Amino acid sequence: MKNKLIASAFLLCGAQAIASGYYEACNQVLVNGVLEKYEVNRNFEDSIVLKKWLCSEDSGSNGGGGNLGLNVIDVLDFNAGGQSAKQWKRTNCRNTDYDYKGSKSSHILIQRASPEVVSAWAQCIKDIRPDNLVCYAKETDQSLHVVMDLQYGIGNIKNLDIVGTNLTLLNREPTELRPGETSMRYRKVDESRESFFDLNGEADYINVSCNYTVPPKPKNEGKSCEAFRLTTLSNGKISARTYEYLRAEDQVPLFSSRDGSLIGYYPCSVF
Repeated sequence: MKNKLIASAFLLCGAQAIASGYYEACNQVLVNGVLEKYEVNRNFEDSIVLKKWLCSEDSGSNGGGGNLGLNVIDVLDFNAGGQSAKQWKRTNCRNTDYDYKGSKSSHILIQRASPEVVSAWAQCIKDIRPDNLVCYAKETDQSLHVVMDLQYGIGNIKNLDIVGTNLTLLNREPTELRPGETSMRYRKVDESRESFFDLNGEADYINVSCNYTVPPKPKNEGKSCEAFRLTTLSNGKISARTYEYLRAEDQVPLFSSRDGSLIGYYPCSVF
């Protein structure tokens, strides 16, 4: 299933690269991976990043990621009732939901995706970029781990000019990029603001650049507790009795991130 998912996503990448840009074209690899994970564990943080991607996505004739956008809606909202993506977004997208285009969507999805899915996304971008380079970041509690992944094809990248905005460098800055992964560690100066990573350099007969935006941690905007309860009920994740109890107590189910089993409840006020 996973190999089929990644292979189909690669086809999407090649077809949409020119029209949508590298990040937009390959983000569908990440969306597929996170959506597959969410269908198992129902982790609300996964649902938040999927919604941010969908609300910010403009591609597709229905205004929201084509068939993949409709798949996301079907999984997130049991009450969608056959709405188009445009109709669903008009009703459900709020405030910062629209602010995650390009690498900002990539970043929040990467934080929720498995290493295998992130690797497939990175390969997608390297395959369609003329310079065979991808930049992205993984967040930890202590730092921001920026990865520059260069594929063989253009030689080493030299004369590097690297700028981190709203970022403090924690290790040494490389002077040259060779094929493979090179990493840098940063700390955000202000967690409430966007951070920017910009790289420019020169390789054999080509100027190289890589730009990546790290948005603030995504917030839940107007997610319906009732929609989540109904979706988990319809998928057999909770019983009708549990649904009635949660509705009466204004709570939502909590599922294990490991195996998707029901492990508790928590109030809608923190959902």
